[in-house]
Amino acid sequence: MKNTLGLIGPTLMVFIGLQLLGSVTITFMLFYGWLLWAPIIEKAFPKESFKITRHELIVAIGCGLAFFLFVFGGVTLLQSYLLDIKQLRIILWEWGFSGSSEIWLILILLIVNPILEEVYWRGYMYKKVRSQGKALTAILITAVFYTLYHLLSVFHIFQGWFGVVAVLPVLIAGVLWGGIREKTGSITGSIISHALSDLGIVCVYWFIVR
Repeated sequence: MKNTLGLIGPTLMVFIGLQLLGSVTITFMLFYGWLLWAPIIEKAFPKESFKITRHELIVAIGCGLAFFLFVFGGVTLLQSYLLDIKQLRIILWEWGFSGSSEIWLILILLIVNPILEEVYWRGYMYKKVRSQGKALTAILITAVFYTLYHLLSVFHIFQGWFGVVAVLPVLIAGVLWGGIREKTGSITGSIISHALSDLGIVCVYWFIVR
């Protein structure tokens, strides 16, 4: 398949950085380097990809807030079932998510991550897959491969089979953001919604895990 490397590349970067090297910093460098490098090489940043209307902005914020409440609220209520806080703190420390690097890594998650992931998946890869088939196919394929590398981290974070359940919202979000991309022709809405979702994850870390 022509797009196989593009679809699997981000997961390979996370696997190398997190599973083999055990470093969040190196993982970020490899992962975001890939997300940025591939679209730049093919000049995949047309201005029209970032346009957004007022209505689309409201929808994006609404979806993002819904995911924020689901993530932060859900983990807050079910933390005793979902998380082993002591073990998670050890894992994050081993990955380098501590000390002076903590704030910088949080800022990367809140700002860099949603922009580059959406540019890559709902921009670059979506356009490539969409050109070869139907919208639904492109939405599902990009959502599945976007979800794939999240498995590598959630299995360490959540207890037991909750790790599998935890990636379902990621898949749903990927499908929703793909739908927004198809309907609006823009990735700005998905970036905003994604950023608010990531804010929920950061709040879980800051107020529950830290």
